Amino acid sequence: MFKGTNNSFIGSLLNMSADIFVQQNLQDKNTGAMTKEWVYFKTIQCKIEPVKSKGASSAADSKVFAKGSDMSFTENLQLKMHALQLMSKRWRIENIRTSDNNKIYIEIDMTNNPDTKFEVIGSHAVMDPFGKVTFYETVLIRSTLQDDSKS
Repeated sequence: MFKGTNNSFIGSLLNMSADIFVQQNLQDKNTGAMTKEWVYFKTIQCKIEPVKSKGASSAADSKVFAKGSDMSFTENLQLKMHALQLMSKRWRIENIRTSDNNKIYIEIDMTNNPDTKFEVIGSHAVMDPFGKVTFYETVLIRSTLQDDSKS
């Protein structure tokens, strides 16, 4: 059903796009300390859906506010992504856009409203009735660390 990306039917179902970033480990020349840098890998077609939280009576915006260890409230946004590729837990998803290239998830309370960064929690194949992979479903969660300079 979803195999191949040139099909207009696929384009109508996977009508969004997102960028995948991979982790690159580097060693600081002066201190020898290992540092982590996120590097652009590729852009994929996808479909993003917010995941509803805890039952039918909860709010539909999929935002959960939980107290962190410092007693502040953190925002946990969980999404479901459909794409043609299995996603690694070592990847990060950013720059989720509509078909007309409008950004969907941004950090509105941060300077310059940067893209929201999402971590991959899990990814699995969804099969058709004939035992073929139709697409991959991936669960994403908003990364608690949105500022790359602190990673």
